[in-house]
Order: sequence, then C-alpha cells, then structure tokens
Amino acid sequence: MTAALALLLAGCSAPTGAPQEERAAPLVLPYGYADPGSEATPIEACETAEGRLEFDPRRTLNPAALGRDAAGAPVGPTLDEIRRDGLVVGVSQTTPLLSRRNQVTGEMEGYELDIIHRIATELFGPGFAPGDPRLRLVTMPTGSRLLALRTGKNDAARKADPKLAEVPEVHMVLADVTLTCGRVYTHDVMYSAPYLTTNAGLLTRTGAERRSSLADLSGRKVCAASATTSIADLLALRPSTGILPVSVPDSSECLMLLQRGLVDAIYTDFPILQGLQLQDPGTTLVDLRGQGGGQAGVAMSKDHPDLIRFVNGVLERMRADGSLAASRDRWFVDEVRAAGLDVPGPPLDLPPVTYAD
Repeated sequence: MTAALALLLAGCSAPTGAPQEERAAPLVLPYGYADPGSEATPIEACETAEGRLEFDPRRTLNPAALGRDAAGAPVGPTLDEIRRDGLVVGVSQTTPLLSRRNQVTGEMEGYELDIIHRIATELFGPGFAPGDPRLRLVTMPTGSRLLALRTGKNDAARKADPKLAEVPEVHMVLADVTLTCGRVYTHDVMYSAPYLTTNAGLLTRTGAERRSSLADLSGRKVCAASATTSIADLLALRPSTGILPVSVPDSSECLMLLQRGLVDAIYTDFPILQGLQLQDPGTTLVDLRGQGGGQAGVAMSKDHPDLIRFVNGVLERMRADGSLAASRDRWFVDEVRAAGLDVPGPPLDLPPVTYAD
C-alpha cells in the first residue's frame, strides 16, 4: 500500500486517488456482494408529463456557439478558470485499453487518455505535453466517479453526507460513463457527444463450463461494479435468468473475485472486458452483441456550458481528422492482437451527433 501511494504522489501530474476504505480485497458478504447504490430505484424513463425527455442524456451543446476572444481563442468562465488554475479530470487507473497506469513507465495510458491529452493540448496550447502540471488526473472507483463533478446536486449530497466531503472535485470524468437519464437526474450531468459505443460481454474462467449468455448462469454469481448500467442490467435480469448479481466498488475487483473462484462471470461493457482479459489470458471472453452497453461520453456539470461546447469541438475535430478512430483501433485492435488474443472487431461505430443548441 505504501509503495502504491508513493507512486501516486510521484510527479506533478500523477493521478490522485479518491479516499477509499483500506482493504486487501473486496469484502465477502453472504450470498454475494451488495451496496445501497446497486439497489436504487431507477428513474422511470425520466419523462415529463408531456412525454418529452426532461433529462435526455443525448442533449448536448453545439461548439459553434462557444464564445471567442479577438484572437479567436475560445473563452468562457469555466475555460478561463481552468487556464488559470489547471484542468482536473476524473479517470480510472484500472481499465486497460481505456485508462490505466502502465506498470513499467508509471504513466497513464489508453483510449480515454488520448482524448484527455487532445483536450488539454487544445486548451493550453502547443506548449502542453504529457506530464504538464496544468493537467491533474484524479483516479476514482467506478461506483463513485460522478459524485466528483462540481454540480448543484452533488454539492447538496456532500452537505448531507460528511463522508462525501472528502471526494475530490473534478471538471470532467472520462471513465466509460454510459449516457443515462438517471445520471443526468441524479448528478446534474451533461454529457459530451459520444466517443465510444459498445455492447456488453461476459468474462469467465477458461476451462470452466462454457457460458455464452446470462441464461446459462442461472444460480451463479455474476459480478459488475456498483452504480453502473451493468449492475442495473443484472438486477433487472435476475428474475428471468436466475443469476445472483454481485456488486463491488470498482470493475477491476471483479477480476480478483473471478480469479479466486468467488464469482462465475463478469458482466460489463465489452472494451472493459477486453482489458481485463489482457490482465488474465486464462479467461474466456463472450461478446453479447445487441445486449447492454450503450454510448459513453465525457461527463461534465450542466452549469459549465462553455466547457461542454469546448469538449464537443475537440471531439468533432478528432472525428474529422481521423485521430479518434486511429486511437480506437490502436487500443482495441492492435493492443489485443499483440497480446495474441482474439479480436472480435473494434467497438461499434459512433452515431451522428445532433446538438440541442
């Protein structure tokens, strides 16, 4: 633990971890794992009385309306503050291919890090390079990542629960956050245009009885991180499949449980499972095409419209110049092939973007 903390504190831009309970492994509870968030009542359709989506997660802002100074540089209260004080981004350091710490170099890397570095480069100018202290990465567990955003509802939650006051505040979260109206409702989030579209998958131990669907896992424990769409899927499918949903604070802990034989499968977004399989090639990955998953976007506070417009502009340029597709192929195809694993295909194509205003 001491060595890990020393590594986190080394270097100006090294990620800072959110406070977590000291534990060598996830706590084992009778009949699986649970947490209050995993049993939360879903927001039914997030609709108004008129039947329109009041908390539409695909509603985002047009970068063309972003204010600019006389030199053409984008400006706004949040952007000006970030240029003065630095950009703070919430990330995972335990999801290979998307966002993880390279154990050899100590640097953070992955598809989401490529996007973060492009955002920071366009924000701070050509003098920015990886390791620049103006960019601070904050690592956090999967289940609590959105609580770190500076929003009105999160501020109210912090005041109501003293434990949440210790969660560090960030300007944005890039950690495979699926677009859902429930998250918009609960956290005052507004997403960027999607940067990743995917479906769900299953990861099981190689040599165990072949399982190709959740229905094949009746009576078995299936793991997903708390406060995610994956654990919501498992809870919704529990009556029809007979599975036993298992919830842990971070997706990476599911792999530990699978390796110890405490769960029979991991269910989550396919790119996350590709990364977990890289960590343990003694696993079998099943692609559940058409099931689960969704679109992931950069999560930000709806109170920071200038930042939302700026990030959408960066993503628009990355789509147009091919750098987003190149990064996606590098991590989800080339890295997987280099490890000698099967490549079922890159993540699904991104949908066209329609801006609300």
